[in-house]
Amino acid sequence: MPRSRKHTTWLVTFGGIAVIGVLIAFMVFLQVEASRNNDFKRAFEKIVIDTNALTQQYTAEEDKWLSRDNNTMIQVIDQYLPRYDDLIERAKALNTPEKYKSAHDYLVSAIELERQSYQHFRNYLATADQSEYEKSSETISGSLEQSVNADAAIKEAG
Repeated sequence: MPRSRKHTTWLVTFGGIAVIGVLIAFMVFLQVEASRNNDFKRAFEKIVIDTNALTQQYTAEEDKWLSRDNNTMIQVIDQYLPRYDDLIERAKALNTPEKYKSAHDYLVSAIELERQSYQHFRNYLATADQSEYEKSSETISGSLEQSVNADAAIKEAG
C-alpha cells in the first residue's frame, strides 16, 4: 500500500474509533443524568412523604389542643419546629438537576412556610396577639399553594 493510502486508512480507523468513543461517552452521560434525575425524584418524594406524615402528626396534636391549655400546646409546637428544620435542611441539601430547580424551590418554600405558620401560632398562644394568628393562617395558606406549585413543577419537568 502506498504511504498516503495507509495514512488515510489509519485516519479513517482512528476517526471511527473516536466517533464510537464519543457516542459511548454520550450514552454514559445520558445514563448518569437519568440516574441523577431518578435519585432526585426519589429523594424529593421521600421528603414530601415525610413532610406529609409530620403534618398529620402535628395536626393530630393540634386537634387535641381544645382539651389542653396553651402552655401544653406551646410545648408540643416546640417539639415539632426542629423536625421541620430538619426537613428544610434535607430539602435544601438535595442534589437538584437544573430541570427540577423550580420544583425544589417550591418544596423548600412550602416546608419553610408551614414551619413559620406553626411558629406564628405558637406566638399567638403565648401572647394572644391576633396578628400572629392571622400570620399563621396566611403562611399555612402560602405553604399549601407552594405545595401545589411543587407538585405541578415536578410533573412538568418529567
